[in-house]
Amino acid sequence: MLNADMARAKVEEGISLFRAAVLLFALLSGLLVLAFGADWLLRTDNFPVRQVRFEGEFKRVTQQELEAAVVKAVRGNFFLLNLDAVKARVEALPWVYTASVRRQWPQDVHVRFTEQQLAARWSDGAFLNQAGDVVRVTLNEAMPDLPRLEGPEGTGPQVLEYSRKLGQILAVVGLELEQVALTPRRVWRLELKDGMVIVLDRDQPEYKLERFARVYAQSLRHQGGHIARVDLRYANGFAVEAAGVRAAAHRDAPGRLDATGTGRTGAAKKG
Repeated sequence: MLNADMARAKVEEGISLFRAAVLLFALLSGLLVLAFGADWLLRTDNFPVRQVRFEGEFKRVTQQELEAAVVKAVRGNFFLLNLDAVKARVEALPWVYTASVRRQWPQDVHVRFTEQQLAARWSDGAFLNQAGDVVRVTLNEAMPDLPRLEGPEGTGPQVLEYSRKLGQILAVVGLELEQVALTPRRVWRLELKDGMVIVLDRDQPEYKLERFARVYAQSLRHQGGHIARVDLRYANGFAVEAAGVRAAAHRDAPGRLDATGTGRTGAAKKG
């Protein structure tokens, strides 16, 4: 009886070892097949990119420009394609703002892009796009509605944002911005389309311009183009310089300008 049990145990052990060997062989065979398959799939000459599809506005950017930009980056195996490199080449085009790239089965590449939207003219013949980034593009047609902005390097987004805010304040009283400049000392200089120049500092520029706008609507609007310059760099008022005359100082309730340009109120305290 004991010998029979031992024999049965040896048979079962042999069967288990055989099954383990078969399983290991199958596993190794599968891995080998996968390795050869992956090697075949990822060979440069196999599965090349068949077509690159572009999707976008095509107002400023042409199909030919896009194809020329990516032609070298999409050569080779579809699965090994460097999508980031394709994206970078597309976004390097002057009129392209952003791009996204993805593989499209079985062997195509899909590129979606958005074009630059010019928001303003910038120094040295450049432009600001919708994000305030400096872009250098060729403009084939006149765009007179673009405001002219200036500022130190890296201040494009700030100048664009403030030009919009300050322009909205002035628009309420019928004044329209022509140019906005931010000096290295962070002084704002606004040129209006009627020739008026407004100077602001970094201390509460929006509040001070709103205060001036209220006074302008109440008592200065009738002077129109006769105002040459307004200095708002004061804590309690502002100074107005009429065309051809000296400056007049104003507090919150401004005095009347006489023929010599002197106000009836005292000088405002500069902040």
